Amino acid sequence: MRRLLNNPAFVAVLAVAALAFVGWSFLAKSGPAASYAPEPMVAEEPPPGDEETGVDTVGLSPAEALRALVIPSIVRDPFSLPAAQENPEAAPGEEAAAATIERVRLSAVWVQGAAVYLLLNGKICAPGDRVGRFAIESAEIEGAWLTFPGGRHFLSVGRDLAVTTSAQGITTPLSQ
Repeated sequence: MRRLLNNPAFVAVLAVAALAFVGWSFLAKSGPAASYAPEPMVAEEPPPGDEETGVDTVGLSPAEALRALVIPSIVRDPFSLPAAQENPEAAPGEEAAAATIERVRLSAVWVQGAAVYLLLNGKICAPGDRVGRFAIESAEIEGAWLTFPGGRHFLSVGRDLAVTTSAQGITTPLSQ
């Protein structure tokens, strides 16, 4: 192959063939390039305009149609965790009014050398660190042991832990 590429006559033939193929693709009326041309739309009735903005985008160029787009003021972050829904049927009592719910989510665990790192509530932590009232006791690949006032719980990767803390300091795990 190296001998052929060092031969000027062979390289000239390859160059002419390449130019012929490129020219053919530009000059040919039918073929793969022609199939990408948009076909004219024949509509029996004109399509309606944009209902949200009231702008008729049918006769606009693509650039004008992009300028006419309205971006909503509230944009949802696709990487945020879904909000936990509270039970609307539960009537708030005196104890519920004095209680606070603390949540923690373990998203990832990874090992780097001898160190183990956790992603708790979007923060990188290591065993011994605290996130709110939760202390990371130890960690392994499957999850981490968390301690909190009144208890200790193993939290698996991808799971949530919600703890209700009352005014008296009593805690109970709500969910895992």
